[in-house]
Amino acid sequence: METAQIRPKVLMLGANELVRDNVRVLLGSMGYQCVVASTLKEALALLKQEKPDAAILDPQQADSPPARIVAAFHRMVPRLRGLVIVLLGEESDPELLQVVDAYFLPRVPRDALLQELWPSLDSLLRRMTTTQQITRSAPLVFDSFLQPSLAGTRSSHPTVRRLLYESDSLVADLSLEEQRDSQRITLVGQVLDAAKPEPQLSNVPVVLQSLAGLMGIAKTSEWGEFRFEFNFEPGVSLEIGARENYWVSVGLPDSKSVMRWTTEESQIPETPGDSEA
Repeated sequence: METAQIRPKVLMLGANELVRDNVRVLLGSMGYQCVVASTLKEALALLKQEKPDAAILDPQQADSPPARIVAAFHRMVPRLRGLVIVLLGEESDPELLQVVDAYFLPRVPRDALLQELWPSLDSLLRRMTTTQQITRSAPLVFDSFLQPSLAGTRSSHPTVRRLLYESDSLVADLSLEEQRDSQRITLVGQVLDAAKPEPQLSNVPVVLQSLAGLMGIAKTSEWGEFRFEFNFEPGVSLEIGARENYWVSVGLPDSKSVMRWTTEESQIPETPGDSEA
């Protein structure tokens, strides 16, 4: 008795109805099942019901920049990391290209769907059986705010907070500083691999995210260093692409704790000696 072969299922997300239909027809002719969604919200609902094996994103949406769509999908759908193809136009947004490169996502030009979609998707699903993208959380192992201060002294840099995270041999050394007279934060970091003779990890993608979505992308220098300046938002985290298919996630403290020393310093009462002329 013959058993029916299970066809791989692919999610197609895109606001352009013509592109969605073209992809759906092509996937059907290739032997794939296709489920379609026009918005990220609709796609997230379908993911729970349909459990697709891969996804194709046409990130041109009316209500959000394409880079934020791709970054949000990556963050919200960890099960499909490494199993996403992005459709690009002739003149794609530079920030979108940064996100695609940072997450090592295969790309297919919209005007070459017939020629390039099938080989890209076939390669992606074949690779799925041998490799899978892994994201690990790096625990905090050092926090300068938790170190005792010497009695009767004040820090010369009260708004600087140093944080150290470790995951296996990877070390993320971060410094957070509030900019004076501003709600902006400066983050300076260095990524190291303690198992290597030259531990600095150069040209490594670092993605800054919040609960609201993508905040910035950088690549480390030859010394493994990177820098961001941003307004603090809830749920800020870093994703560090230590190597292909291996990412490390670092959760940052909330804005109140970053700026705690500034607040405490402003509330220190004057002593009689301070008020004398």
